[in-house]
Amino acid sequence: MNWLSFFKLPSRIAAVLAGVGMLGGVFAPSSAEAGGYRKVPEKYQDVDVRVLQNGPTLLFSDSPEMVYENGILYKDIVEGEGRVFFHHVNGTGNTKKLAVLMRPVNKLTTITWGCRGIGDPDKQYYISAQKGQRRYFNDYKELLKKAHKNELKEKRDKRRNSNEKNKELPDYSFYQKVSDLPLTTLAKGEYLEVLSQGRNMQHAGTRLKPEQLLTGMFDFHANHPVEIVIMMCDPEEDVAKFSKDGTVLPMDEHPLRGTYRNADLTYIIKKPIQMKWYQARALCLAGSDDLYFLKGTDRITGMQTVNHGNYGVVYHLIYSVAGEHPIRMGINPWGGEFYGAGLMLSEEKTDIISIPGKKIFFGKGDEVDDVFLHAPNHKRKDAEFIWSPPGASNLPIRVFWTVNKL
Repeated sequence: MNWLSFFKLPSRIAAVLAGVGMLGGVFAPSSAEAGGYRKVPEKYQDVDVRVLQNGPTLLFSDSPEMVYENGILYKDIVEGEGRVFFHHVNGTGNTKKLAVLMRPVNKLTTITWGCRGIGDPDKQYYISAQKGQRRYFNDYKELLKKAHKNELKEKRDKRRNSNEKNKELPDYSFYQKVSDLPLTTLAKGEYLEVLSQGRNMQHAGTRLKPEQLLTGMFDFHANHPVEIVIMMCDPEEDVAKFSKDGTVLPMDEHPLRGTYRNADLTYIIKKPIQMKWYQARALCLAGSDDLYFLKGTDRITGMQTVNHGNYGVVYHLIYSVAGEHPIRMGINPWGGEFYGAGLMLSEEKTDIISIPGKKIFFGKGDEVDDVFLHAPNHKRKDAEFIWSPPGASNLPIRVFWTVNKL
């Protein structure tokens, strides 16, 4: 992860301009102008927001990021709504397998599956990360279609119209809204390997060649406690046995590992975005001094950790636009290279958005990629932008709203 890259731009730019992407990804050099990006507005005003926090328990596994030996990468027990985010590279000289095992702690347990976004093993880390994100948000889009639209609209309206004293928190889970979500029922002693979806299969898992990354995120609900074990081992290893006998690997120099509560963040922009053609509005998300980085515990060591970058957190940015001018919403990867995806909900439409929509950013920190165009046409129009910090990308990002002159 590159959550501190904003403070190390010169060396990172030099590396990428030499043709070698950081963390192993290899790309052809280009420029912001060639990619069709525009520059960050010289003058802008920050929007005023209210932030709400709730959601699933997050298991975050990214330390050690480079795995040089077989071992347990992270494990914990979860009951109720959960989310797992993992990001690991095979740093050995041999083919290994990454496995995520889930098993009941003490009784028959039903696991209900939500959104799932697992990348493909790849030496180009950005590619694997964005594939995982697009798959996750494609699931999100499909589940939104199945959910009761009137119920969702009513809850969104309540959030937008609520005042500061209203303590109601949004509920983004689909477990009570979609009746045909996939289920897995496991008796005590049974297990599921999540990546391959192999049930009670000793050799299940996903193979990684040397220097390949696998990153991904998935949501679930367990009606009783389940143990989750993330491991890297030899392909022929019995995953159930290894999950109990394998050595727990220590974290590397970046303590990006732990269990965190409330992994959904809602940013509500208090006033409609309405501007004259020369004005701009902005919001910075996941900056190095962010007050909303999740704080939790590495359950293996008991160490208190911070999820710098909020990887595995799903952000919901709720706002409205108004006025006569079309308004462009753009993303500025302030920290450097960024390669992810998100969802835009606007006017009863849901669009998956690649970020960037053209080529990869190269670390200058001053490019804006316009990802959506609103046309309020003298009416107030509501929107919701949903995204999550992608693995192998840099933070923070800034969201800009600017006006297209009629």
